Order: sequence, then structure tokens, then C-alpha cells
Amino acid sequence: MRHDEKEISKKILQALKKHQKPKVFDKSRLFFSAFLALLIVVFFVWESQPRINISKLKIQHNVSRSSGKNIKINFELKTAHLENNRCNAVVYFYYKNGRKVRSTIPGYKTKNNQLSIHRSFRPTYQYSIYRNYTLYMPNKHFDRENYQGKVTAYCGNLWANRKKFNFTIGRL
Repeated sequence: MRHDEKEISKKILQALKKHQKPKVFDKSRLFFSAFLALLIVVFFVWESQPRINISKLKIQHNVSRSSGKNIKINFELKTAHLENNRCNAVVYFYYKNGRKVRSTIPGYKTKNNQLSIHRSFRPTYQYSIYRNYTLYMPNKHFDRENYQGKVTAYCGNLWANRKKFNFTIGRL
């Protein structure tokens, strides 16, 4: 009997060793590991890319300032990996039908003479958040009509998402 017990324990140990062998080259494990590694690499590459995002757009009309009645354009800007780069936040103005509003007013126009306002900023940290970024546009530069504004930002060749808003200028 003793011989049988040794043989049985030997077989049990062999069976346990078989099941405890690491399955490094199991196809499903290799596929999962490769997929997970690719996912991690893609995440880190995406995370290290410079970016700008505009959110929480709020428009307030007839805000009094020294220049008279204004449209107050308030939004949140988030930047990543753009520290010490010169950036601009811009609002372009269009008629309701999509045509550009033309302007010859210095400080309120683009190089192509489109009515706009801008303000520059320079992120000081790797991840910067401007929670209450505000631009003012005087009402006196608009005729009575329906308009559309597009808010965006850029740093060099990198452009942020665009936010649109509609408004009407009535009595001046």
C-alpha cells in the first residue's frame, strides 16, 4: 500500500505541475496583452499632444462699459502642453445667412477686414484652465440685424474647437 500511496502522490504532483505551468504563449493571452499594450501607447501619445478646448460659452447683451453698450462673451479655455506659447482667443462675426460682417475699424477686424475681436494669452503651465475668459464687443459696430458669432482659439497652427452663438441687434 505504501508503494501505491507514493505513486498516487507522484501523479497528483505531476498533475499539479502541469496546471501550474505559465501559459505565456497562449494565443488569447498574447492577443489581450498586445491589445492592452497598444491601448496604453495610444493613450500616452494622445495625452502628450498639445490641445485647446473651449467650453461653457455664455453671452450677455447690453453690458455697460466705458465704450457704451457691449456684448459680453464669456467662456472657459483649457490648454494642454502649450506652456509659454503665445495663443489667441477670437470671435468672428457673421450675418445670419453666413456672410462675413465687414469692418474697417482698427482693433475690431481681421487682416481680411472681417469684424472680430481677439485677446492673446500665454499659458504658464503644462495644463492651464482659464475659467472666466471674457471678450467684449461694442454694440455700436453692428447695424440692426440678426447675427452669428463663432468663438475659437489658436496657438500657432493648432486650432481649438468652435462654439457658435446667435444674437439680434435691435434698437441701438
